[in-house]
Amino acid sequence: MSRQSKSKSKSLDENPLGKWLRQMRKDRGVPLRVVAAAAEMDIALLSKVELGQRLPTEKQTAAFAAFFGVRLEEMEAMRIAEKFWMEHGNSAGTEEALSLINKAAKARKLGSQ
Repeated sequence: MSRQSKSKSKSLDENPLGKWLRQMRKDRGVPLRVVAAAAEMDIALLSKVELGQRLPTEKQTAAFAAFFGVRLEEMEAMRIAEKFWMEHGNSAGTEEALSLINKAAKARKLGSQ
């Protein structure tokens, strides 16, 4: 596997979701096993999520949000953004795709008012 494909297979360079989860867990002094159990996943998978090597499922993300008492929409948005970046971050059309998504979201928001 080339270096370029290895970097693409990882999440955002900053790994916002995993870092955020780890920080919340550490701030509360909660061990991996407790958070993993709350999300119905094993410790190894949670560790990979925190390191940005894997993404949680939508159900696991909801469990994290409930466990830590944070807005589900915010956590799910981070998961979706990270998933998009993992799949398309190095693609030539990524910026244009993001622009189209933004325009479509604005149009839908205006249409629903």
